[in-house]
Amino acid sequence: MDSPKAQQKGEIPKLFVARDAEARVREGLRLLQKRHVRKLKGAPNAGDIAWVVDENGKFIAQCFCNPSAEPIAQVISLKEKEAIDAAFFSRKVIAADSFRRAVLGFSGSYRLFYGEADGIPGLVVDRFCGICSMQVSCPGVERFKDAIAAALLGIDGIVTVVERNDSRSRERLGLPLKKGVLAGKSKTQAVIEEGAVKFEVDVLRGHKTGFYLDQSENRVAAAKYCRAGSEMLDVFSYTGGFGLHAAAAGANVLMLDMKDAIAQARRNVKLNGLESRVSFLEGKAFEETKKMLSRPKRFDVVSVDPPAFAQRPADLKRAARAYHQINYNCMKLLKDDGILITSSCSSYVSPEGFLKILSDAANHAGKEVSVIEQRSASRDHPVPAHSGSAGSYLKCVFLRVRSK
Repeated sequence: MDSPKAQQKGEIPKLFVARDAEARVREGLRLLQKRHVRKLKGAPNAGDIAWVVDENGKFIAQCFCNPSAEPIAQVISLKEKEAIDAAFFSRKVIAADSFRRAVLGFSGSYRLFYGEADGIPGLVVDRFCGICSMQVSCPGVERFKDAIAAALLGIDGIVTVVERNDSRSRERLGLPLKKGVLAGKSKTQAVIEEGAVKFEVDVLRGHKTGFYLDQSENRVAAAKYCRAGSEMLDVFSYTGGFGLHAAAAGANVLMLDMKDAIAQARRNVKLNGLESRVSFLEGKAFEETKKMLSRPKRFDVVSVDPPAFAQRPADLKRAARAYHQINYNCMKLLKDDGILITSSCSSYVSPEGFLKILSDAANHAGKEVSVIEQRSASRDHPVPAHSGSAGSYLKCVFLRVRSK
């Protein structure tokens, strides 16, 4: 499948929106659903620039339009005369990177660009030292990905831009699935530093953009609850994120995950010289934690960071049961006054809903729980204020767990 065609010159398509949608766009709404649009004037192709206008045809914003998809429009500028060209994208990318480095203090590895929070819905860029991994989920942005790559290569220290445009969600937008080096050197592996530990990152083989940077500050924070000689269980350990920080703090760690994930964790444990403090258990998290309940071993700290159990609203009931069960098991595996570090990356599970699940699991387990820290994604993952809690897909809760 070819990339989206360039927009032909002519009358700009217009999306007429109702007053409530008009107000929300001015307040910060950047993703317009079909229900927001009363009338579409013109025949835009997917990715064409269109205007969002009020009921009288007065300009509100420029957007990328995709008439056959949801969202139907992604707002990119509130300025009528602003040119949406390569220079526009370059300015946005440079501003996002500068903010993270100069204001937030990030360096080395971080989320460099995060969609609508940085002014371009449908664009995500993660930086892993000299490599940038880019994901595009908007036909309009797809037309400018080479310009975006060029802007990224202009940032000090970046030598490679990889596209991880292999998510099946792109097919619903009429976009091809692609994965590989987009620009720069053919370098796809890096060793990154996160607090006191190092990780191998393969941007072509790892999940999503190559590595879960959203939990970075949460993993560093978890080390505060681990000390020399303490026992820590890392459930769904994947590349060893939480467990490595615990081991670096002096804890003895058991990492639990499937075979392929454990293989990656082993490499990272060796990279950090922590072999003497880390052991491994290959298997399914639900089954293995249930088996462990019948054994005497208990832990000072348990981390559980599962995949998203709710991919759509229809999954919520099943997801709630899964979160309940795994957290029940983990609470039962803690010593009295132990620490549970538990996460949910399901956007359809609200922070309030997740706390309710944890409270119910604690009651079922005969435990009392208190929230010590309630965290979300790292600061390099900003959330538009208008989205409220709905924008905070990641929940990471630190709990004190005691017997009743």
